[in-house]
Amino acid sequence: MIASCPSDVIVPIIFVPGIMGSRLHTKSSPDEVIWDPDDIMFMLRKYGWNAGSVVGPDLFRMREKANVRQAAMTRKELLIGGASFNKDYLEPITFQTSTTQSMALDPYWGDAAKRNWSSVVSSSYGNILTYLETQKLKISQEIKKNNPQFNLLEMPVWALGYNWSASNYDSGRYAAEKIKDWVGQAKQRAAELGIQCPGAIVLTHSMGGLVTRSAAMIHGAASDIFAVIHTVMPTDGAAAAYKRFHFGFENPDASLFSPIKGVKDHGGYVVLGRQGALVTAILGHMPGGQELLPNKRYKDNNGNSKWLTIHNPERNLIGHLRDWVSDVQPLELPDSNPYTEIYRREDRMYRAANPEWLFPEGMENLSPNKPAFDYFTESNEDAEMFHECVISAGDFHEVTYLCYSDDTAFRTYDRIDWKTDKPLGSWGRRITEENVAADRTDDYRREHLVWGDEEDKEISGGLFGVDFRIDSPGGAGDKTVPASAGRYVDPNKVPPSRRKGHTSGYEHEPALSDSNVQSWVKDTIVEVLGECSLY
Repeated sequence: MIASCPSDVIVPIIFVPGIMGSRLHTKSSPDEVIWDPDDIMFMLRKYGWNAGSVVGPDLFRMREKANVRQAAMTRKELLIGGASFNKDYLEPITFQTSTTQSMALDPYWGDAAKRNWSSVVSSSYGNILTYLETQKLKISQEIKKNNPQFNLLEMPVWALGYNWSASNYDSGRYAAEKIKDWVGQAKQRAAELGIQCPGAIVLTHSMGGLVTRSAAMIHGAASDIFAVIHTVMPTDGAAAAYKRFHFGFENPDASLFSPIKGVKDHGGYVVLGRQGALVTAILGHMPGGQELLPNKRYKDNNGNSKWLTIHNPERNLIGHLRDWVSDVQPLELPDSNPYTEIYRREDRMYRAANPEWLFPEGMENLSPNKPAFDYFTESNEDAEMFHECVISAGDFHEVTYLCYSDDTAFRTYDRIDWKTDKPLGSWGRRITEENVAADRTDDYRREHLVWGDEEDKEISGGLFGVDFRIDSPGGAGDKTVPASAGRYVDPNKVPPSRRKGHTSGYEHEPALSDSNVQSWVKDTIVEVLGECSLY
């Protein structure tokens, strides 16, 4: 569909960040900041110090287990605010003056503070916001090549931070209110100038795409939006989210050529959580995070809907001889519903949440009749319902563009391959229902902080049990969201001509600082406005 718009316009740009990309404070006490990656010392003090790390010898890993439990308690108290989730606990830091945002100044629309730039993390998104702020003239000149009568008179850039711990359903409602408000201001300004505002162009990063789809398709903001531009959106979830429930975030690759970046990346890794216990204590209660798990439509990069496999152990000669007699197949999931077949299978090691990690503080103050896993189940059911709701409401705004990294150099979990090992002999090395029972998975081992890597992370089965680990990522993507997020979008909703897979790719978090992505965003704005029919 080609949109229509007047010849003389104001077009606001509204940016919606990804998960952890909004600065947060408590709603009841706005001075109590909870999440602010722009303040490095704050993040190190609150999260880096509470990382479950151990210095020196640790016989039988007793100190590590105690430290991780204490760190999980502290982090959960910060981000969840109590034993169970409360969507009204946190809110974004809005309309705050910052010296890092002095570049944004418009005679009418004012400075960055008035356009809510403080609600998003400047170190992640300041670059793209400033870039857009300075591109109006170039965009207008490019549009005139196709639409000589088109006049882009004003293009105010807003930032829409939100409470990323809440469900994208609730964040979508919040975003819809902001979009309607800011577009209303633009229309009022246009009326004063005797021109028009056809609506906003909404630019998203990562989970911000889910928030925007919720705002447009569920909460009635579609008519206020002229077009949506998604970058690195986990359209139907990301397998990395599942992996992190078990083993935490990915250990960044060290580089001799970029030591400063390596130190920064490793610091971020420690802050985010390098053990599954730290991640599960938070995401196990957080609807927004659980909505990043692969949904029912999810496919790996090869288009397979069975994206999780539990492989049988490698075999020696005796094992191979046995295979000639009987065919031993791995366990592949899901058949149709990952929520019921994987995430909520409490009795299987491949479940999403270990119930022992959900309440590191204990459950003494909670109902004795409600098991720990039930709390996760409730949030997970909400996550499942969100995806069903946004899909049934239409899925995407009618003018949607998206881009994603399709580069094999940025190895990404597009699927999960559980590798197994039985230490005693190869005869009968088939993984059985007994092997994947949840009670065989109490010992999670992580890598050494300094010289370890992801290969070290495993579930130990002890002397006679089965060891489990997740195989290294191998798919194209951005190290978080796989290329399948863009490859397999319904072409009737987002045509291939409106999807761009960058084979010269980029990492997920800094995607909008990549020159290729910035150029694509600018060119897409030019295309959207340059090809619209004027009236």
